[in-house]
Amino acid sequence: MYRRRVLALCGLAITGAGCQGEAADTETMTPVPSPAVSETDTGPPPAVTITDAAVMPGVVVPGTDSITVQSADGQFLVLTAAIRGSEVDRAAFSLRFDGATYSPETFRNGLYRDGEWGRQFTETGGPLVFALPETGSVSDAQLSWPGGKWTPPEAVRDRLNAPLPSFDVTLDGPERVTEPAKPTLEITVTNTGDTTGRYVIALNRTGPRVAYAPVGRFDGELKPGETAVITRDGKTPYVDDTEPREVIYRLRAAEDHNDATHRIKPVDEETATES
Repeated sequence: MYRRRVLALCGLAITGAGCQGEAADTETMTPVPSPAVSETDTGPPPAVTITDAAVMPGVVVPGTDSITVQSADGQFLVLTAAIRGSEVDRAAFSLRFDGATYSPETFRNGLYRDGEWGRQFTETGGPLVFALPETGSVSDAQLSWPGGKWTPPEAVRDRLNAPLPSFDVTLDGPERVTEPAKPTLEITVTNTGDTTGRYVIALNRTGPRVAYAPVGRFDGELKPGETAVITRDGKTPYVDDTEPREVIYRLRAAEDHNDATHRIKPVDEETATES
């Protein structure tokens, strides 16, 4: 329980003559009673709940008008904390892992989550991201803050103790469309590693009438050899009565070799180019 101590200090009474700061041999000194201590209850400590925990090869962060994946040098442990009661500063949290202590990472523009631009940690909680080595002992793994602690569950501990798997990611869709057809995009992700792990993807769009716009953040967990297929409705090059324009989709992943670009052109433009 957080308490505030108020000290009631008694004065010091000295009798007898003598030089200032000195006392004669015959001088008597009035005993000084021990300081009286009163305690004021300021209420219970803040309640911190970890609502989500995931080990990831990167996090999605916003830029000026697009989103990208900030890759981890090793791995990220991404936690979501909910705080009820008194405020707990983000800097008050620390994570113990493999004999070392880590503080939460700082991302200038926050994180991109569920369409929210620049998600930051606030007085009510939010994301806590810890940059950790790719592998390490989890015997001492624990999150701490003033008045509390949290131990990662077994699934998270197993993930922290194993190397991150690799993923193959592809982006597909039609290369040419006619009006009024609407294209469909398809992202295929395959876990090519030996352990279960989580992939992280950011997708942006250029055109037909915007310079850049985020399409979405995608992440999920796959077992070794498992494949996930993500589909999204794409934008048609034909917008209102304006001249049809090429639409470009740009995919960013935690592993650079998985970055991809896909272009969708109007048939009229393709025919004119070929002729």
